[in-house]
Formats: sequence, C-alpha cells, structure tokens
Amino acid sequence: MITFRNLSDNNDSSYWLELYSDSFPTNQRIDFNDLTNIANFNDSVQMLLIQLNAQNVGIIYLVAFDDQAFILYLAIDANMRGKGLGKLTIKALKSRFKGGFILESESILVDSANHKQRNARYRFYTNNGMIDTDLVTNASDDEFHLLTSNKDAGVDLYKKANKILGLDVNVFKYNK
Repeated sequence: MITFRNLSDNNDSSYWLELYSDSFPTNQRIDFNDLTNIANFNDSVQMLLIQLNAQNVGIIYLVAFDDQAFILYLAIDANMRGKGLGKLTIKALKSRFKGGFILESESILVDSANHKQRNARYRFYTNNGMIDTDLVTNASDDEFHLLTSNKDAGVDLYKKANKILGLDVNVFKYNK
C-alpha cells in the first residue's frame, strides 16, 4: 500500500534531493533550501516521501487545503518505475484528497526535445483519471497543462496554492 511520510531526517533529505534533481530539469526546480523553508514555515505545504511498505519509492511536494491539494512536484524513483507505483500513488492521492487535486503536466502542444516523454507523462495522467482542464500555464520558462482529479479542484485552487508558494502564474485557455 502506498503511504506518504513527511520528510524528516538528513537521510531522507538526501534521497528527496537526489530524486528531485534527477527528475526535474533545472529550469523547473526551485532551490531545495527554499522548498524546505517554505514547508517548514507553512503548515499547508508538505514535503513528502512516497513509500511502499515503508520503502521510499518517490517524492511529492504539495500544498494541501483540507480535502484538496495542488501538487507541484511528483516523482517515482527511476529504479522503481514500471511497477505500477505511479498508478498506486495517483489512487492514494485521490483517496487522501477527496475534494480533488490539481497538478501540472508539461505541454504536449509545444515543440520540445523531450516531446515523446511529455506525451507519455500526459497519457499516464489522463489514463489514470486526471482531467485536462483545457487550461495551460507558463511557469519556469515552460508551458504546462493543468490536470485535475475532479472538476472541484480547479484554477482557483491552483492560484491560491501558488500564491502561498510565492510563485507568479499566468493561466490561459487553449484549443486542443
């Protein structure tokens, strides 16, 4: 069963930072110390380990509001991919945040060096029940689709969470 545990000790911090650095391009990363500080000083911001049977299998960084959340970062350990852990993680998040959650997925509408990976990630999310809001955002010099687990977790939640994180976001509608 997938569980989430708060990041706590130095060993966990090393794992979190290594997976974070390996999973996200430099232009999409916020300084690790800044992420830690934001999480330490705001109870709604959570820096979590994804675990399966008490073994670290991934990381997640989110802003939680009661039964809803915005997920800024989500990554499954490269050594654990292809074992259904991403699917189990999405299922666990849906169970935890019954009011829904929203996340960003790199745009498949722009030309990019990693177009095949972007398509695979987008398909993974939509195949696991995430709904494309038909909205995109420009963040970290890139464009992202906003995907939600249900229509209740939408752009207002996204904007509210990003304000807490100190991130300036622009959201606009696109045509498929």
